[in-house]
Amino acid sequence: MAQAPKKANDAGGDADAGKKKKKLLLLIGLAVALVAVSVGGTVVALKVLAPPAAETNAEHAAPAPTLAQAIYFEMTPNFTINFTVNGRQRYLQAAITLMYRDPALESLLSLHMPAIRNGLVMLFSGKSFDELQTPEGKEKLKAEALVVIQTLLKKEQDALVASGETKGVSLANVEQVLFTNFVMQ
Repeated sequence: MAQAPKKANDAGGDADAGKKKKKLLLLIGLAVALVAVSVGGTVVALKVLAPPAAETNAEHAAPAPTLAQAIYFEMTPNFTINFTVNGRQRYLQAAITLMYRDPALESLLSLHMPAIRNGLVMLFSGKSFDELQTPEGKEKLKAEALVVIQTLLKKEQDALVASGETKGVSLANVEQVLFTNFVMQ
């Protein structure tokens, strides 16, 4: 009889171990489920809150205009301007290159180069030597030179259109004036 109760205890010990394993498996399963719900919720939240994908925007957006290749027109010879500063002669020598994109503009630039150069010489000689020594003064001069060139070209283009000579007339304009050399002494 002593052995029979021992078997009952073994069966009870196996039952306790089985219950502990089931609890452990249940807790692990619950933890995995919570992690899965958390990850899933995060993914959904990120998709909802994220901006639209680039592909979606590209499909609905108008195609971006492509710029033609830049063309550079070097104005030769260089500009040389003299200044009188405190009774001393000072000089500015500037090499200028124009940037535009329409190849038809080159013929208009070549045709009206004397007028363009005159406008630029008048602009440069009207500046003070001290003003042109600062970076801001040079940037301002570039902007003013661009306006002089664009104004003159627009006037000539308008005159050609008004006269009915629209063949070969470029309605494009110079985009930038570039100082490729700027020496003051």
